[in-house]
Amino acid sequence: MDFGAGWDVILPAGWSMAFWIAFIYRGGKAVGLREHRSLAFEAGELTFPDRCPDTPSGAEMSSSRAAELRSAYNRRPPAKRCNYDKMGVTAPFHCPWLELAQAWMHNSVDGQSEQSFYCVRNRKLLRLLNDVCAGVSSRSKSGGQNSFDESAADGISTALQQCGPAIVQVHLVMLGRGAPSQLALICLPTKEDVLDASCRKKLGRGSAEGPTEPLHNRTFADTRASGLKLPLGVLGSTVRQTIGFIVEGGFSHATAKGSGVGFVSALGLKKLLEEKPDRACNTTVLVRCTYSLQYRPAVLHVVI
Repeated sequence: MDFGAGWDVILPAGWSMAFWIAFIYRGGKAVGLREHRSLAFEAGELTFPDRCPDTPSGAEMSSSRAAELRSAYNRRPPAKRCNYDKMGVTAPFHCPWLELAQAWMHNSVDGQSEQSFYCVRNRKLLRLLNDVCAGVSSRSKSGGQNSFDESAADGISTALQQCGPAIVQVHLVMLGRGAPSQLALICLPTKEDVLDASCRKKLGRGSAEGPTEPLHNRTFADTRASGLKLPLGVLGSTVRQTIGFIVEGGFSHATAKGSGVGFVSALGLKKLLEEKPDRACNTTVLVRCTYSLQYRPAVLHVVI
């Protein structure tokens, strides 16, 4: 069994103590919610309701967490808190899944922006996505390293297009230094970003640095008032298009690197796979924390 796997035990009223004592005597370990979240993070997964943002429980958890973060942010003096307008962060206290899905639907050719979002839970599709992101399913059965099945990639692209306003749970592992924090941005890299990260990895440099986000001198309100035709919102707030957000991040002892678990837009993932330079290699994205201007490369895996 995988790390973090287990069973759900449902007991009748009045039998909890007897079963708990038997579990402890047999080697069971009692943990709380914080330890449970830590185990799930090390296994590259999320706990409920974080793994179900399209449910009422997930929306309620997100809103309550956003209220706490906003309250803590407002208690700080202006000189001791981040200016998110200048850093190009539109949602520093929550993950705007609905805005993200609608923005990518509006950005597509035949998409409609009034639909709600949902999580992809088709295990067959998730396995195919994970294989395509890792560049292993496309290799021929004869073991050729450079051969690629274009029909498989085209089928995945069509399936993602049909998903519409959907989001996919992903697991990210940093290529170099740094660890993603909660609510960090997952962005599309350019071909130069991917090639630079690959060259640094081949040369053995641990500091695989990415591009830097420039400071936004104008706030979103000033830009709207001046009449400039600039793309605003989730997709147009940064120089690299945002495809998702990190829900739980930090240093992972299982991978000995910075790691994070979050969600990406299905249409954003489609564009990422289409612009992938080498389809037989891992899929690279850029991650930026909300309090930093530095992008850092990471490898993307789809959670099944």
